[in-house]
Amino acid sequence: MSEDLYLCQKEIRRLRGVVRCYEAQMREMEAYLEQLEERKTLGEEAMQAVHAISDFWRQLQED
Repeated sequence: MSEDLYLCQKEIRRLRGVVRCYEAQMREMEAYLEQLEERKTLGEEAMQAVHAISDFWRQLQED
């Protein structure tokens, strides 16, 4: 039984690391999308794509 507990604790630690990495990547993506939205040099089509991606990204975060 103690070996099962050890394996569960090890898996929990691994999953916490995965979650931290995922959260960091989400913050980086959000910052990058905000930078793209602020750029004035993008063409209209590119700006529409950035807005569509940003909207989709926000929906993912809400879910």
